[in-house]
Amino acid sequence: THTLHTTECSYNTPLGMSTDEIHDSQLSSSSNYPHNWDKGCHLKFARIYQANGLAWCAKYKSSSEWLQIDLGVPAKVIIFTITF
Repeated sequence: THTLHTTECSYNTPLGMSTDEIHDSQLSSSSNYPHNWDKGCHLKFARIYQANGLAWCAKYKSSSEWLQIDLGVPAKVIIFTITF
């Protein structure tokens, strides 16, 4: 089951995560699954529509894990949660 919780946003334009307008250096996370365990879980894969199903993976299975995207400008915070 996939759940997506969102708040309404009047600015309905993609951020650039799928087009690399958001650079890898703008991504940070609470933890990363170690590269020597699985090379397909790197932070740079924290983008939608990744080839071969690659994705960022947190090191721990915990509700306190997070992914942060620096938009480079002050912006209204949009909060959403996706659970798998």
